[in-house]
Amino acid sequence: MSEIDELRNEVEELKEITADTNRLVHGLRRSQRWHTLFQIIWWLTILGITGATYYYYVQPYVAQVMDAYGNAKGFQVQAEEWFAQFRQNTPQ
Repeated sequence: MSEIDELRNEVEELKEITADTNRLVHGLRRSQRWHTLFQIIWWLTILGITGATYYYYVQPYVAQVMDAYGNAKGFQVQAEEWFAQFRQNTPQ
């Protein structure tokens, strides 16, 4: 076999190896794209569930606590006004 034939065989082998490597790299890239897409969907789902849980289950209790705090604050203001009136009406 001549040297040129050996070089041709090596070039053919390199072509096959290059084509195989190209297929593997494209498969890896496709796999990475799918992974990224599912990762985004996963985190959006987690955020959506968290938001819905807060809105439907936690927020009513937070609103009740805020109302109770507002009522307590109003009671405090009324008590301060009553004591202020009491102090003004007492003889000194």
